[in-house]
Amino acid sequence: MLRLLPSLLAAAALAAGIWWLVRVVQDRAELSAALDAARVEIATRDVALAQAQEAARVHRAYLSRLEADRANWAATLADLQSMEGRDAPLSDLLRATAERLFRQ
Repeated sequence: MLRLLPSLLAAAALAAGIWWLVRVVQDRAELSAALDAARVEIATRDVALAQAQEAARVHRAYLSRLEADRANWAATLADLQSMEGRDAPLSDLLRATAERLFRQ
């Protein structure tokens, strides 16, 4: 029995080494799959972020244009209201239009 002991120890060490190597390969495959999934998620989030940034840029441009239109309308309205009755009475058509526009 003692003569077989070195062979049994060598076989046990070989089995342990093979088991360890299989576990290392499995761990590496799991980590590789997790890394690939993380890369896909990061790419997806990058695309979503780029879309959100583009939407925000367009929205800011829209708000800027809207504010400029409001300022222009306010200036035009102030000019029209300050001119009313200055020179001559308005025609019936203009008076009716002004009444519809400036109803208060």
